[in-house]
Amino acid sequence: MPSFRFAGCLLASAALAHDHTPLRGRLVFADHEKPVVRILDLDSGEVTDSFDVPKSNPGFAGVSGGRYVVVKTGDEAGTLRILDTGLIAESHGDHVDLDKAPPKLLDFSVKGDRPAHVLSGHGQLSLFFDGLRPWEGKSEPKAVLVAIDSLGKDKPAVAIWPSPAPQHGIAVPLGNRQWLMSIPNPAYARGDDRSASPRPNGFDILAEGKGWKRVALFDDAAKPDASCKLFHGSAQARGGRHVFGCAEGEGGGLLVLSKAGKGAAASWSGRKLGYPDERRVSALKSREGGRHLVGNYGLKAPYDALLRIDPEAKALKIEDVLAVPGGQAACQFELSGNGSRLANLTPDGKLRIYEIAPAWKELAAFDAVPAFDCAYGAKTPTPSLAVIGGNAFVSDPTNGRIREFHLDTLKQGLDMPVGGMPANLAGNDAG
Repeated sequence: MPSFRFAGCLLASAALAHDHTPLRGRLVFADHEKPVVRILDLDSGEVTDSFDVPKSNPGFAGVSGGRYVVVKTGDEAGTLRILDTGLIAESHGDHVDLDKAPPKLLDFSVKGDRPAHVLSGHGQLSLFFDGLRPWEGKSEPKAVLVAIDSLGKDKPAVAIWPSPAPQHGIAVPLGNRQWLMSIPNPAYARGDDRSASPRPNGFDILAEGKGWKRVALFDDAAKPDASCKLFHGSAQARGGRHVFGCAEGEGGGLLVLSKAGKGAAASWSGRKLGYPDERRVSALKSREGGRHLVGNYGLKAPYDALLRIDPEAKALKIEDVLAVPGGQAACQFELSGNGSRLANLTPDGKLRIYEIAPAWKELAAFDAVPAFDCAYGAKTPTPSLAVIGGNAFVSDPTNGRIREFHLDTLKQGLDMPVGGMPANLAGNDAG
């Protein structure tokens, strides 16, 4: 089962049985002040490579498989680049071996109006371009769909899905050449009401190809189980389910989509899982095989709680809510590789480690970095959190360091000086 996630750290899975020491991998990071992307070798502790980009501190999105990272350059053309980290993972059943090839920034790039959500899975990568606000002018909202195994070729295999209208949308690969595509909010698409939200209200499941044949539709406002008003936040749960964060209030909650059957003959159904109170989620995190998802939780930014979500539950309870200490913003949070623990980096500079089930329990708290502003668009340097397997990495732009914390032993690991002002971390599991 593939996983869908946005950011993390490049790290090989630990070997269960080995006659040699497994390689740890590479960590990709940006700089708050300089327009460069650099690579830290976790085996030597040295920065080995640097790539120029148009602007400082670009955004990142990891690609399933662990080898590639999407670089959101932030330039005026809306350019997305692909970094080949050179990490090649080979599964041997009880462990994963990792080889290292020279990293490189691929010549392949994609441009468009307002690049936003990046998702991957089932051997496919989707790059979604929201388009301009309707009242700002004409644009071409779209999803660019790329076969991951073709990224190393001179001309990667690319398909384009044109969005019917601008939207803050997503394209989710479902396998068997099927995609879940968000449907634009009509009030926003018309452009006559500037207060209308760009967030979608429903989804199409389409078969890729000429005409994009509809497989299923979840866009009926009269049926809570077939709509997702003001969608934001998605993740894949175990069992092939897909979970989407929808609005609070009547008809709101989390939309859980499930598939019955296999291949092109499979059918999709939805059900709504209500929130435990009047709040909502905005971002969702999951891990392959993990029972629970976790989302940030609140009515509006800053979201000051975390919500544990069991997609198989009949209802969510107030016990599933964890208030962030001191009423702080949830800021950055990531699940451990097996989904049993959560690391949460908050504005006070602390990295707190939680056990998720059977009940929320704080296991440790580290003074990871100096206090910082994690509000969207903050001008001051913002540390970044990445969690892979049983290891968490936190960038400290103020002191030019990257620190490691072990989620299993609850001890600090490496503390690596890298120079500059390391900020965003990038990548994902090699698996």
